[in-house]
Amino acid sequence: MTTMHALTVTFLHQMIVFALVAAAFAAPQDQEVNILSQTFEQDDAGNYNFAYELDNGQRADEAGVVTAGAEPETGTIDVTGSYTFLGDDGITYTVSYQANEAGFAPQADHLPVAPAQIPEYAQLREEHPELFWAESQ
Repeated sequence: MTTMHALTVTFLHQMIVFALVAAAFAAPQDQEVNILSQTFEQDDAGNYNFAYELDNGQRADEAGVVTAGAEPETGTIDVTGSYTFLGDDGITYTVSYQANEAGFAPQADHLPVAPAQIPEYAQLREEHPELFWAESQ
C-alpha cells in the first residue's frame, strides 16, 4: 500500500467518523441518536462508497471516483452524494451535491438559485471578447 493510498484511507475513515459525530451533535442534545445503518467500501484504486442513516431521520451517502494523474500521488477525485436532515422548522431537507476540480456544487429545492445572466453582461461579452480571455484557457 502506498503512502498516498494509506493517507487516503485514513482520511476517508476520519471523514466518516466526523460526519457521524457532526450528525449526532446536530441533533437535539436531550435525545439519544442511534445508528440504523452504515456502510463503507473502498477499492485498491481509492474509489469509495459510504452511507449512513440515523434514527432521527438524518442520512447521507457519497461515492468518490479517483482518476490517477500522470505523476505518482497526483490525480483527481470526483465525488457525488447527498444528505438529508430534519430542520428546526420540522421540514426534512435533502441536498445533493457534486465535488470535483470545479468545486462543490450543491443542489436542493431550499437553496437559492443564482440569477440568470443579465443582458448587459452578454452584450459586453459579445462586444469585448478580450475581457474574457481567461475563460478560454
